[in-house]
Amino acid sequence: MSDDQSLQRRTFLKATGGAATALALAGCTGDNNEDPGGTDTQGTDTQGTDDPGTGTDDDEGFGESDRTLQLTNATMSTLDPIASTDTANGRVIQQVFDGLMNYPNGEIEVEPLLSTDYEVSDDYTTYTFTLKEDATFHNGDTVTASDFVYSFERLTASPNSRRAYFVTSAMGIEHEMETVTNDDGEEVEQYAPGSLGVTAVDETTFEIQLSAPFHSTLEMLAYTAFGAIPEGLVDDTPGYDGEMGYDEFARNNPISAGPFTFENWETSTQAEVSRFDDYHGDGPLIGGVHWQIITDTDALYNYGQNKNADLPPMPTSKYDPNLVSIEEEDELGRQLGTYGQMRNGETVDYAAVPTINTFYIGLNAKNVPKPVRQAIAYAMDQHEGVEEVFKGRGEPAYHFSPPRIYPGGTSAYDEHAEQNYPYGYGETRLGEARQIMEDAGYGPNNQYEVTFTTYESPTWQGLGTILRDKLVNAHVNMNLEEAPFATLLNRGRNGNLAAYSLGWAMDWPAPDNFWGQLVPDLTNTDRDGGARGAYVDWDDVEGGAVDQMNSAWETVQNNQAPSEAAASTRGDAYVQMEEANWEDMVLLPCYHRTDERFVYDWVDIEPYGASGGSRQKYNQVTIGERS
Repeated sequence: MSDDQSLQRRTFLKATGGAATALALAGCTGDNNEDPGGTDTQGTDTQGTDDPGTGTDDDEGFGESDRTLQLTNATMSTLDPIASTDTANGRVIQQVFDGLMNYPNGEIEVEPLLSTDYEVSDDYTTYTFTLKEDATFHNGDTVTASDFVYSFERLTASPNSRRAYFVTSAMGIEHEMETVTNDDGEEVEQYAPGSLGVTAVDETTFEIQLSAPFHSTLEMLAYTAFGAIPEGLVDDTPGYDGEMGYDEFARNNPISAGPFTFENWETSTQAEVSRFDDYHGDGPLIGGVHWQIITDTDALYNYGQNKNADLPPMPTSKYDPNLVSIEEEDELGRQLGTYGQMRNGETVDYAAVPTINTFYIGLNAKNVPKPVRQAIAYAMDQHEGVEEVFKGRGEPAYHFSPPRIYPGGTSAYDEHAEQNYPYGYGETRLGEARQIMEDAGYGPNNQYEVTFTTYESPTWQGLGTILRDKLVNAHVNMNLEEAPFATLLNRGRNGNLAAYSLGWAMDWPAPDNFWGQLVPDLTNTDRDGGARGAYVDWDDVEGGAVDQMNSAWETVQNNQAPSEAAASTRGDAYVQMEEANWEDMVLLPCYHRTDERFVYDWVDIEPYGASGGSRQKYNQVTIGERS
C-alpha cells in the first residue's frame, strides 16, 4: 500500500468518526440460548437424525407447499437493513433483502446472489459485478446496477444509517468528505453525498472502486446492509426525492428482491413474510415465515413445547445436556444428532454449530474505575461460567477474537490465553481482586457500588449472582438488574450503563470486525447519537493501553490487502489489541457460544455454518405434515 493510500484510509476513519456502528450493528446479539429467537437464524439451527441436510420425502408430505414456517423472535425495532441494530431485526430482514453476495446457509464461504459473476483487478481495488438479468424487486421493477448505486449511496449518506462505517472505513470505497456545522455550532467532517466510488457501467454491470485493498470485500457485501432496494425508493437520501417516507419503508413496506415479501409486523407481537413467486433464485418452497415475538423465557419454552414453533426454543434453564445424542460430526465441525425426549415426549433433530461470536461483560470506563473493572475480571472464572451457568453450551472466552479467526487459530488462541491472561486462566483470584481494591482505597466499610445490567436472561443473571457473591469479599457491592434488549442497547449507547452483558457475532469473518467495536474514539457515548462502538468510553482513559490499541488499529488499517504478509501484520496487531484490553479491562470476555438448533421432524432445513443462522435464507426449507 502506498503512503498516499495509507493516509487516505486513516483520513476516512478519522473523518467518519469511524461511523463504526458498534454494538449497534447486527453483529450485536443476545445469547440465543435465552433470546426468544434462539431457535431461528443467528443461534440455534440445523437438523440431524438420518439426514442432517435436506432430503425431501414426498411420502411424508415434504416438498413445495403453502405451509408457513413458525418461529419465535425477540422484540424488533426496524425493518431497514441500514438501521437495524440487532439480530431480532436481522432475522426478518434476511428473508426480504438480497444483495450481490450471500453466505449460503450461513457458511462463511460467500457466493454470488443477485450477481452472476465478478472480477477483481490485479491491485484488489476494483470489483466489477455482472448482475442477473431476470431478477425483480417485490414491486415488479427489474433489478439494475443503478439500484445498487442508490442502495450504496443510501447506506453511506442516509441519516438513518448505522452502517456508514462499512463503506467509508472498513471497506474503504472511494469517496470525498465535506465540512459542515453540526447542531452545536461545531465544524465537522462528513461524507459528501454523491461522491461514492460506485458506478452503473450499464444496466447489468456494477463497479466498486476502493481507495485501497480490503481483505474481506466479498464477505462484507454479503451483509444485508448492502441489500438492493429500488432506485429512489426512500426519502432519506440526499439527491433523491423518494417515493415513500422513511417510516413507511422501515415499518410497513420494506421492498427488496429477497425470497419473501413483507406482510406485517405488530410491535411486541408478531411479524410475517410471504413467498415471492417471482424470486430470482430457487424456491421458496413454503408459503411464508411467521415469527411470534415472546420475551418471557418460560412462555417461550412453553410455546415450543406446545408445538407452536417448528424450531422449539430451548432456554438454558430448560436445557438438559444428557438428552443430546450426537450421531456424527461433519467436515465443518457441526455435531448432528437428536435431543430428547423433551417435556412433550418428542425427540427432535439437533445440531451444535461452532459459530463465530464472543459474549462478554462491557465495563464502561467513565462509570466504573479501573481497579473495579480489574477486580471483576479477577473474580470471573470463565470455565466455571460455561459449565455451571451455560451448561457447557460454549467455550470459555479470554480473547475478544473468537478462536476460529484468532491469529494462528484455536491452538494459538489457547496458548496465548493460558500463558498470558493476567486475571487467572480457569480460576478465580479473589486475593488479587481484594488487594487491588484496597490499594485503591476501598475496604469493608467503603465498598464500591456497581450495577450489572443484563438483557432478559436467567443465565446471565445467574452468572451475575456468582460474581456478586464473590465480589462482596473484594469490597465490591454488585447490584443486578435486567432490561429489555432494545432498552439495554439504547441505554448503553448513551452512556447510561456501568457493567452490562452483550455479545458480538461476526459481520464478516475477521478480527477487525470485532476490534472495530473497541476503537476508543468510537466507544465515546457523549457523541451525537451515542457510541458507535462498544458502550465503554475507552476514549475517557489515559495511558499506554489506549495508545497501544490506537496504534495497533492504525496498523490494521494500513495493512488491509488480501495477502499473507498483510495478514501476518494484522495478526500481530490483533494480539496487541487483546493485551491492551486486558490491561484496561473495558470488555471482559466470558464465553464463545455454541449455537444449537432443535427441529421437529416435520421440518426439512439445511444446517447452517459458522456465520450463524441469521445468515440463512429459508427459500429451501420444506415442511411436512405436522403431528
